[in-house]
Amino acid sequence: MKRVIITRRFAAAILALLTMSCALIARGQQNNSRFLSDADKAEIVESVLQLEIEGQALEFENIRKVSSNNIGFIQASRISQHGFSLVTATQIFSLKKDVVQYVVFRRIAARDGVVVVSLARVTEGRSCFGSISRERRYTYEYQNEFGKWIGHLVIRPLELSFERNTLFNRGFQR
Repeated sequence: MKRVIITRRFAAAILALLTMSCALIARGQQNNSRFLSDADKAEIVESVLQLEIEGQALEFENIRKVSSNNIGFIQASRISQHGFSLVTATQIFSLKKDVVQYVVFRRIAARDGVVVVSLARVTEGRSCFGSISRERRYTYEYQNEFGKWIGHLVIRPLELSFERNTLFNRGFQR
């Protein structure tokens, strides 16, 4: 009799734990892996490119090539509407004989109702002093507000700056 009661309580506890863990796993998957349609992704990519034009203007850059990596769902005509040209990995490789600058989308992922877009401005190739390889990453966050994707820049690369006084104090002069 005592053995039956203990077995039933143990089975009930196991069943309760399994039910709770399944519910938590399902809830976690639901929040973290929101499905994005290709149309949503394309709209976000176009918006990021528009923000890139503004950001590059502030930094006196004019990178207008976009790698087709990770954005195969968007048509080249939609990219060109924003002043960019879509280039394949093969085209980038052939352009590396000289110095080539391009933008590449590293990641587009949905997390807790927010879409995180990681983008890199890449400079690579050969110059007269050897090979060059530089990548600066930018992170944008997007939320769907009233059927429109609204985003902003949240992370930009750190810039090194030197104070003029520091250089003069160490004996460096013009």
